[in-house]
Amino acid sequence: MMYLNTSPPTPATEPNPQELAELQATLLPPALVMLVPEDQLERRCYEINITHPHYREETPVVLKEERQRRQRLSGSLQVVHRQEQMA
Repeated sequence: MMYLNTSPPTPATEPNPQELAELQATLLPPALVMLVPEDQLERRCYEINITHPHYREETPVVLKEERQRRQRLSGSLQVVHRQEQMA
């Protein structure tokens, strides 16, 4: 007989740096994270959380860091030219 697990998931703990490194080395390499659209990255993190639940504390860290990186780089580039006075 099969039973349905109806117990709530255990609360998230602090991200483990070693597991974060493993996640980025195997399932979410930085080059992939940088190239995919954000909605696909969110979907991939959701899939990883289901298939590899031990990474569920680390996937939000990857998402947050990538969102911050994209926000930082979303502004227009400006060339600043300083003209120093010659005496």
